[in-house]
Amino acid sequence: MELRKHINKLLEKKGDTYEKGAVMLYFSFPELLHIHDSIMPGDLYTEEDEDRSYGYEDEAHTTLLYGVGPDVEVRDIENIVTGYTFGTCKLHNASLFTTNPNYDVLKFDVEGEPLHQVHQELKSIPYESDFPNFHPHLTIAYIQKGLGQKYASIIKKKYQEILLVPQYIVYSAGDGSQNKINIRID
Repeated sequence: MELRKHINKLLEKKGDTYEKGAVMLYFSFPELLHIHDSIMPGDLYTEEDEDRSYGYEDEAHTTLLYGVGPDVEVRDIENIVTGYTFGTCKLHNASLFTTNPNYDVLKFDVEGEPLHQVHQELKSIPYESDFPNFHPHLTIAYIQKGLGQKYASIIKKKYQEILLVPQYIVYSAGDGSQNKINIRID
């Protein structure tokens, strides 16, 4: 199961609350719309119920930790992330996650300080995850199975490296709230 789909499953609504939460680093990335223009709408993976979890990814972010327990409070996240200064991140290696049998996930790999350190420290809070390895990435779109490679090749040639400055963190808490956390930026 691909990471974003897994996050959405973990964030599945239970009444007015969510079972699990996620901590995500957001970027300003208007060029993402230009990248979307290179993808034929008919090649996107969507579901009939209009689930916005699929198709074009419209929120440029990297998930720092998913599966956060429902009792974790925003101050727990703030206490960790505000201790770091985030630098410019490099998006590169347009490629795919192909583990899902229904779709290919078109994404960029993301490198930057202090992504791995923050992830490691966030793991000190209660969380559950089926993904043992942290692979920072920024999803571009969900593509119909088998069609993703042509887009990865096109995008990789055109966008070999993109530098982005992180903007803020969002903690999607167990109570269903979306909490924006300001961060220090280098």
